[in-house]
Amino acid sequence: MSDQECHNCVNTLPQMSDTLCSQAMKARIQLLGCYTHYEADNFDEPESTSTINLLHKTCGESQAMDLGGFVEMRDAAFAAMESGVVSGNGFYKSSYDSVQVMAQCEGEIYLDKCFISYTYYPGGTPGHSKPEDQEGNNNNGKATAIIVGGAAALFVGFIFFLFIKSWSKKDDD
Repeated sequence: MSDQECHNCVNTLPQMSDTLCSQAMKARIQLLGCYTHYEADNFDEPESTSTINLLHKTCGESQAMDLGGFVEMRDAAFAAMESGVVSGNGFYKSSYDSVQVMAQCEGEIYLDKCFISYTYYPGGTPGHSKPEDQEGNNNNGKATAIIVGGAAALFVGFIFFLFIKSWSKKDDD
């Protein structure tokens, strides 16, 4: 499978996911030469299959509540992945907000398939904190540094005061 064929395969999956699964929170679609899977944590649904040019399809429940713009994050992750898989020589892995994406296209190694995986983490992707969380952590680090620095300065000042006091006692003797 050429890079362009892989790109075209990957490019059709987001629209097909919306058509087949109605913007579900979890979906798995496998076409001849192309595969996609994404899900939100804690959603387990039975699998279903169809034989009309579709090798495999699994859809979870529809989005019942606003999960912080899941559909927008998913679509943006798809867009980044589509261009990344071609420029990455058939492999791409990244995180976009709370959606983690991975795509791999294998040429003649095993049945000319393109595999794609998407995972949604409502609390942010593991190992990546959100920018607002990072800002809070920086402020906590600054506050800790100021407190430790202040305590060290007081300790040095106290030792200096004791040194001056003991030095003045020696002068009195």
